[in-house]
Amino acid sequence: MKLLRTFPGNRIIWHAVIVGIAWLLLLLLNNNIDPLYSSYLALIAMYATAMFGMTILVGLSGQVSLGNGALMAVGGYVFALTSMNWQTVPFFGWQWNAVWSMVFAGLGGVLVGGIIGGLAARLKGPYLAGLTLGIAVGVPAITNRFPELLGGENGLMLTVPYPAGGYAATTDVTGEVVVDEISGEPTDTSTEVVVEEDQYAELDLSEFGDAATDFVEGEEVLPEEDLLTEEDLLTEEDLLTEEDLLTEEDLLTEEDLLTEEDLTGGGELPLDSGSETDLAESVAGDSGLLDSIDSGFILERWQASMAIAVACVVAFAALNLVRGRQGRVWKAVRDDPIAAAVVGISPSGSKVSAFVVSSLFASLAGAVFAQILSFVGPGAFSLGLSLSLLVGIVLGGRSSLLGAIIGAFILVWLPEFVDGVAGERGWPEQITNNAPNLLYGLLVVAVVLAAPGGITGTIRSWVDKSRGRSRSTLS
Repeated sequence: MKLLRTFPGNRIIWHAVIVGIAWLLLLLLNNNIDPLYSSYLALIAMYATAMFGMTILVGLSGQVSLGNGALMAVGGYVFALTSMNWQTVPFFGWQWNAVWSMVFAGLGGVLVGGIIGGLAARLKGPYLAGLTLGIAVGVPAITNRFPELLGGENGLMLTVPYPAGGYAATTDVTGEVVVDEISGEPTDTSTEVVVEEDQYAELDLSEFGDAATDFVEGEEVLPEEDLLTEEDLLTEEDLLTEEDLLTEEDLLTEEDLLTEEDLTGGGELPLDSGSETDLAESVAGDSGLLDSIDSGFILERWQASMAIAVACVVAFAALNLVRGRQGRVWKAVRDDPIAAAVVGISPSGSKVSAFVVSSLFASLAGAVFAQILSFVGPGAFSLGLSLSLLVGIVLGGRSSLLGAIIGAFILVWLPEFVDGVAGERGWPEQITNNAPNLLYGLLVVAVVLAAPGGITGTIRSWVDKSRGRSRSTLS
């Protein structure tokens, strides 16, 4: 055991084991719950991914950020643009899929995070909060400046991510790519439809007389010969009579219906009459009719599995950063930047690195959010999303990755709880829509006054007091 503790890289191994077990348990849970709860699980994993970055930025680095929702928008739009417009991987020529879009979304987040971190390195307090607030408001508004590329207010619709195919834009007949709605695979529609300015110019209309020529030229004048007369109208003789109607002798009777002996040739059915699956297989036989039916694919469970996978990968990276040397650097700069600079730590470099990591995680969460919604737009990444992330991290615990998970659960559970209460008590829709925001504010005030360390910080303080030790609320 002592050898295992001193083994190089043992921390990474333990973290991999912990995250791997959590991954398997969550997948097992996802496969045994209702698809509605799978959609909730996907949202919790997505929020947790974003708030892992908030833990590093706000909790460990000590920087206030109101713009992580905008960083999620960067990842969501990069994911959408690459998945809709790129069919092969640049320089490699491999078939494009969601994994590559996630990679490019992360790279976009790193680039934007480096720029924002460089601007925020010399700011703190309300000035830093003002900068990130401006980013939260400004980044979604950029989409209105480039409506052809980013979709404007309407946003961009993504292809439903079926596992069998890649991602591509769904366009009309004049576009380049059309995606099969069942398989998700792009089909070849290279034929272009070209419409001439005057498509009737080469038509020979002489055989139709002057009326056809006048119609093409815009003069809708018909000659008298083409008008309807009394002879063209229906008369009583043209209508159905009693002789044309079906009689009782023409109707089917019980003797005309097929029996079990007619189906089996006098033998027994090869399956139980109550088994619909066996009946379908017996009827289809070797004809391949069932090959086109999707067997057991549930989109909500697939989305939850994808979100859980990304959250676990991000959690593994965050664990190693928080409990490694870089985590100690962030804490040192947060607690005393002057003392950190004396021992050779660059406070500005530490802040920039925290912004880059937080932006990377937020961009990955934005890419996951885009796949859950199958849509990206300014309304999905509004200022309210940034404030929700901050509220979640304050409630769960600023310096704890477990607190990020608890905060994500609260963000998903609280609106559903309010909707349930509102439905039982018959609250108006306006009150129902605004009640979660009111509760968020009340909970934040209560946590700041009664439990500054959030849920996890308070629990850890109670444990330390019971053991006779003291701990900072931020540690």
